[in-house]
Amino acid sequence: MGQTFAVGLDVGGTDVKAALVDDEGTIAFKTSRPTEPARGADAVLADMADLSQTVVAEVGVSKSSVVGVGIGAPGPLSPRRGIILKAANLPRFKNVPIRDEVSRLVGLPAVLANDGNAAAYGEFWVGAGRDVADMVMLTLGTGVGAGVIVEGRLLSGHFENAAELGHTVVQPGGLLCSCGQRGCLEQYASATNVARRVIDAIEAGAESSLSNTPGGVSAITSKHLVDAVSQGDPLAKQIWEDACRYLAIACLNAERSFNPAMIVLGGGMSAAGALLLDSVRRNRDQHRWSLMDDIAEIVLAQVGNDAGVIGAAGLMFADLRGD
Repeated sequence: MGQTFAVGLDVGGTDVKAALVDDEGTIAFKTSRPTEPARGADAVLADMADLSQTVVAEVGVSKSSVVGVGIGAPGPLSPRRGIILKAANLPRFKNVPIRDEVSRLVGLPAVLANDGNAAAYGEFWVGAGRDVADMVMLTLGTGVGAGVIVEGRLLSGHFENAAELGHTVVQPGGLLCSCGQRGCLEQYASATNVARRVIDAIEAGAESSLSNTPGGVSAITSKHLVDAVSQGDPLAKQIWEDACRYLAIACLNAERSFNPAMIVLGGGMSAAGALLLDSVRRNRDQHRWSLMDDIAEIVLAQVGNDAGVIGAAGLMFADLRGD
């Protein structure tokens, strides 16, 4: 392990995860606690501080060797001001000064980042992107999170909302998204919404082996869909191929916008492995330009569920370096 540490916090609607991470990106100790956001911001902030102190105490390092606390949280938020402006899965968080409050409670400096950005930084620092300087990550879970690394730095943007690639429009006039737009990538390629499309199709009368899913049609998940694709179910194959085509469009747009060396696919749907990767690559290659041969490598994430805490800690180290 390295000689200095940072605490990484990954705040979600279900759990708050915490880890003590060394300056090489190795987790020394990690734990978690249910978020229970209905208790209000003050209670959750107190838990974040307690978890931060717990991971330091469990490892037994001196507080002087801990450089600070990195926080990954759902947005919209302002990393510069350290404030969560509003978060759909933290309904009682509005204009919460999360960075400064955690810093005050723990007695250490803190930084704040969008949770998708933090996960992308973790993958860039110690995962699939560790040997590149320019990388895009798409996290395919409840929604589609994202992060963009340009010349080794996390892209934030003028309004601090850069890399919301899940809300890029891939189908003009398409499905209504919770963000208020229509046709967002998230509606066609997130694990949740891919499953939702199967459910809607079966309820509308489409035939599928997934009609016999234990727990009923409403219990269908993206994992059920992947299994059905592997078994040759026509409806599952159609919806899966549609999702991969939309992801390929997003990858093409990311290539043209950011010119990355690598695009990393993570989140729950990445568990499909080659079934996801091969289809996205094939669809991307069918539509890419012929002007130049600057093709990003599309790969699967390597860090897994720890990317958020590792990336949050990594951003604390990066802040100290002035990156």
